[in-house]
Order: sequence, then structure tokens, then C-alpha cells
Amino acid sequence: MVSFIFPVGIALLASHAAAIPFSFDLHSLHPHSSLISRQEQMPPACTEYCSVLSGCVCIRRPTNCVANYTVQSGDNCGTIVDKYNNFTATELYKWNPEIGQQCFGLQAYVPVCIMVSGYKYPGPVKGGDIKTPEQTPIPTQPGIVSNCTKFEYTDKQGIPTLATILSTNKITKQQWNRWNFPSQDSNGDYFAWAQFWSCIAA
Repeated sequence: MVSFIFPVGIALLASHAAAIPFSFDLHSLHPHSSLISRQEQMPPACTEYCSVLSGCVCIRRPTNCVANYTVQSGDNCGTIVDKYNNFTATELYKWNPEIGQQCFGLQAYVPVCIMVSGYKYPGPVKGGDIKTPEQTPIPTQPGIVSNCTKFEYTDKQGIPTLATILSTNKITKQQWNRWNFPSQDSNGDYFAWAQFWSCIAA
């Protein structure tokens, strides 16, 4: 699909079978929907999206996407998740795989899918939550070792602190540094990024 969007509101749309809805109001979704929860249904290939502000990019969105948000300058995964409180960053990545596991692939003025039909929100991610690779924790700190087996989330207030992460998981600063900053000095003083998952076992 190719979409040309002009600032004055005049739009020319040429669509194929896997159309992406842009005007759906997420807040109109009933929080206690009786829809059966199901996985996102991803198309086999990306679709070209074009606008005056973003240029042309190839995006891959679920065919069962029912709500979109146009990324604004300065947005990151955390700000988008906080704006709606109806999905997690892990879902945001699954529905928009080009944003990447660190969410650095978000592009201003390009829409992202923020809801698929039948999705049931499990509740917000909290500081101190633990996940394994199979649970796809998103976003992860960049540069984490590929053999990480356990991740812990640090919230936007910086909780838990690195000192707490080390003590509760019975690991040393050097271990944590080697797993999260493998190319840096393992004795250096680093920190866990707010609203990111860091590696706590490998």
C-alpha cells in the first residue's frame, strides 16, 4: 500500500488487500471485551508507506490491527506505552517489528500499530519484573550479550537501582557489566537504563 498524506489534510490513498486503518479510536475499545485473545497476524512482506513528513518507508503491520498511532518527534517506546496504558512495549515490538528490540527503529510521522483484535492487556510492566528470552522482553539495553538467560526491568523512576539488582540476584558488578556492557571495562561504573530490560544472568 502507498499512502500520501499532506499537511493540509488532503490525502490520496492507494491500497491493497492488507489495508492499515488510521482513524480508529483506541479509547473506544471496551476494556472488558469478550473477544477471544489471539496472536497478531503478520503479512509475509512489508508495505510501503509514504507521507510528506516521513518520506517513504516499508512497514510491516498485523492484518488484524485495529488501532494506529502516528509517532511524534521525541517519542520512544516508553512514552507511547505510557500514553495509552493498554499494551506493553513487547506487544508494540511484535506488532511493529521494524522498531527493533531496543525500540530505536521508531520513526517520526510513521504510524505504528497499537492494538490487534482480541488482544487482552496483561497489565503494566513493573520495575523488578523478570523475564526470560522466550518471553521477548522489550526494550532491552543495547549491546547485551547474546546468551542472556534472564532479564530484569528498570522503571522510569530508575527502580530497581543497580545496587538492588546486584543484591537481589546475587551477582557482582563485574558480572552485570560483562553481560550488559561487554565491550567496556568490567570494573566501570555503569547504570541500568530506565524503561529498559538489563541482563541479570547468562
